[in-house]
Amino acid sequence: MNLKKVLTLTFCVINLFSFALAQDTDKVALQLKVTQAQELLENFDAAAAQLLLDNTLAQDSTFAPALYTYHNIELMHGNLSEAQALVRKAIEFSPSEQSYRDKFDELRDMINQVKDAQREVDGANYEAAKRIYNELIANNPSVAEIYYRLGFVAIQEEDYDIARDNFDKASILAPNVDKYAKAKNILAGKILIEAQKAIKMGDLLTAERKTLIALRINPEFGSAYSVLGYIKLKSGDISAAIENMEKAVMYNPGSRSAWYNLGSTYRRTKQYEKAENALLKAIAIEPDYAKSYTTLGQTFAAVNDVKKAEANFKTSIALVPNSPAARESYGELLNNQERYTEAIVQLTAAVKLISQPSKKYLTNYRLAFAYNRSGEYRKALDVAKEVTTAKANFGGGWYELGIAYAKLGDKQNAINAFNKGRNADAKWRSMIDPERERLIQGKELSF
Repeated sequence: MNLKKVLTLTFCVINLFSFALAQDTDKVALQLKVTQAQELLENFDAAAAQLLLDNTLAQDSTFAPALYTYHNIELMHGNLSEAQALVRKAIEFSPSEQSYRDKFDELRDMINQVKDAQREVDGANYEAAKRIYNELIANNPSVAEIYYRLGFVAIQEEDYDIARDNFDKASILAPNVDKYAKAKNILAGKILIEAQKAIKMGDLLTAERKTLIALRINPEFGSAYSVLGYIKLKSGDISAAIENMEKAVMYNPGSRSAWYNLGSTYRRTKQYEKAENALLKAIAIEPDYAKSYTTLGQTFAAVNDVKKAEANFKTSIALVPNSPAARESYGELLNNQERYTEAIVQLTAAVKLISQPSKKYLTNYRLAFAYNRSGEYRKALDVAKEVTTAKANFGGGWYELGIAYAKLGDKQNAINAFNKGRNADAKWRSMIDPERERLIQGKELSF
């Protein structure tokens, strides 16, 4: 063999050795990524593990250890068939690896058992379903899907504590999977809907029971605290109402309705500074919600901050011109400032926007008040009659009716109206009696 052939052959051998060495080096690098992914999966970090495995398979789509490890991510996501398919691929590219074949058989059996359990659930054979799922958990304690399904069996049996615990286990095993993370909230939300239906039917006992179940399922469910706060408010337990509404904003600080409800309750209980802060947070979250401005205006009116009250009422009306509450509150503010002509405009609009006659009496009272103070006694008389017809035991209506009669020169009817008012509503006697006595004595009203 001549020297040239020897050199050529030597060169080829060296190249083949170098290629094989490079391949081995690549395999080592790929295996290192797979090992890192396995460590991430042990810490339940599926997202980071998936990135590593995607990168590995982009370099070598036939790398069996990566395909095999990837099946664990699909298991975490509850995709049992997809997990089995990945193991099948791993076997295809590494047919001598017995552990892959064992896992494939195990997954096949698991899928069949899950199907069996679902058939039992469909047939309402919950004990049989639980037996199958618990056997699967004994053999596969890290598969989130099984806990998730077991949680739904517990719901069927109305064992909400067990359902919650199983959903928690699923979300711990697969924290990045939405359906596991949201399962408790979905369940609690369904129970809360039942509670809200009970409220609409006036059944506060059932509503409270259902709401407390929702909170057992998820003790951090902000919406449930809002509903419980409302129930307590309707029941007259103001301190419990506020306590629950404060929890609602703690657990759901981005909820406009939670902040609004809290602010509204603070206003009702005359905690005006707290009401202002809560309502401003509601407005920051949803600037176009008119009721927040109405209630904030009422809050400012209560502390005699007239300019801010008026600004908020105007904003509310600009957003929702057909809001009777905003117009009535604004009209009351204008009455208190003796701006009666402007008040009449707002209160007249408010009355037209209220459909039920029985709910108009307070608005009409304020309108009669404005008419009497602006000298439009005939209009005041007509409106005051509507008040006394709608609410015969409300002294304010009789008081304004008496004033209108007196100003129109009909003193006897004025005295009669005053008599009816003081007898029907003792709270108004201190207002009615001095004017009544003046008329009886033949004097004019004091104003």
